[in-house]
Amino acid sequence: MDKRPLVVIAVFFILGIVLARFLPDSITLLHAFVITLILVTLTLTLSLKRERGAHVFLFLSIISLGALLYLNSNIFPQNHISHFLGNDKIKAEITGVIKGPSESRGIYYGKVSSRYVFELESVGGFKISGLTILRIQTEKEYNYGDRILLKGTIKRPGLSNNTSRLCPSLRSGLRSKNNNVRARPKAESRTNFDYAEYLKNQNIFAIINASEKNVILLERDYKVNPVIRYAYLVREKIKNQFLEKMPFESGAFLRAILLGDRSELPKKLNESFRNSGTMHILAISGLNVALLAGAFLYLFKLLRIKREICYILTMLLLVFLMLLTGSSASVVRATVMCIVFFTGLLLGRPVDMYNSLGAAALFILIADPKDVLDIGFQLSFIAVLSMVYLTPRLMRFVKKDWNFYARKYLAEPFMISVSATLGTFPFILYYFRMATPIAVISNIFIVPLMFILMIGGMCFIAFGWVPFLGGLIAGFNNGLANTIFFLAAFFASLKYGHFNV
Repeated sequence: MDKRPLVVIAVFFILGIVLARFLPDSITLLHAFVITLILVTLTLTLSLKRERGAHVFLFLSIISLGALLYLNSNIFPQNHISHFLGNDKIKAEITGVIKGPSESRGIYYGKVSSRYVFELESVGGFKISGLTILRIQTEKEYNYGDRILLKGTIKRPGLSNNTSRLCPSLRSGLRSKNNNVRARPKAESRTNFDYAEYLKNQNIFAIINASEKNVILLERDYKVNPVIRYAYLVREKIKNQFLEKMPFESGAFLRAILLGDRSELPKKLNESFRNSGTMHILAISGLNVALLAGAFLYLFKLLRIKREICYILTMLLLVFLMLLTGSSASVVRATVMCIVFFTGLLLGRPVDMYNSLGAAALFILIADPKDVLDIGFQLSFIAVLSMVYLTPRLMRFVKKDWNFYARKYLAEPFMISVSATLGTFPFILYYFRMATPIAVISNIFIVPLMFILMIGGMCFIAFGWVPFLGGLIAGFNNGLANTIFFLAAFFASLKYGHFNV
């Protein structure tokens, strides 16, 4: 506890969240609050008296606090959409606000469809709140803060296509008039990934479908956060730069690894990266954040800015980057770890990787305890923890009399790849019933090229507007991206490189 307090706190906090998930319905938020209050009081009392049992009650308090926050995250207002949806689709007029850029764009039932996170204001004239997924059949793009009125269907994820009109009273809870209609049983899945549960963990409880002709834009920039709005404007400008000056596939790929925008990434590329065990490179990760942090520090050093100010400016820019890329678990984790690292430098204290991980986990889970159930959160933290813990131990098998460059650039990357693969293997096997042993080899070849491509991508963002130089950088990035595509497809095609269980 004394050496790595944040790790211990994070572990017990997560334990409390997991336990709360299995509590009976009879245990309410009030019960959890009273228990937490009693445990905290006992902890403070015993600590003041310096009793030995204080540590035990401290751990119990942390567990209880985790459970309390988890239970609180599952309580929604009376007009929340989760209380009202029945067993069929409902046709209605719906009003709400787009909460961010499109999450995906592709062909859906033969037409171009875009998907957004959408915050409800009303359904069928009733004031209804809550987050939903909105699918619009249109080539037009809507933006963060667009308030729209649409006519479409709304349903719980995973339900059948049976459609009902909206019933006339709110008490009926937006349910179908024909309550005897039941959802079709969910088809047996080849994986343990539950899309409805995945959305629920993000506080999304409904899916809306609409066509462009039934959508009316009421207002732009409706109740927007100015910082987030500016971040999305910058993101859109960079996205357009990729679209205008690079081929579609390589441009979409660079948007994915630099902006976290995977909305137009071709399906065949997703399959190649998944089957080659390199899917993680499509997510903004610690590698991207560390690279940008180093670039910022180098730039500020060239400008001869004081060291302390350099650290503060770098932290602020990393937070802006986090907003720019959509604040996924991996980006938040990496950003918090960098902030902890720079804060330690400012205070003149050594930084421990495990404590940094613990701080990142607590930061994310206090904001939303249900993130612990998110696959991305689990894989992100397990991968980093495995690399930090296993890599030094595996390197002991490498003889010290090896050539320095062979150790540094061959053995160490191989051991890092093995560590990450071993750590994430049980989770990937459980959720997706898939094993990718080829990942140990493919990551050694693809990850270094990714590092170079990200540098090239950032150079393109900075200088892509320059006539001759921009074209030169775009050509270099396109060639490197196609090399990565070729390698991913090659490793994905190898026999026994991946297999379903």
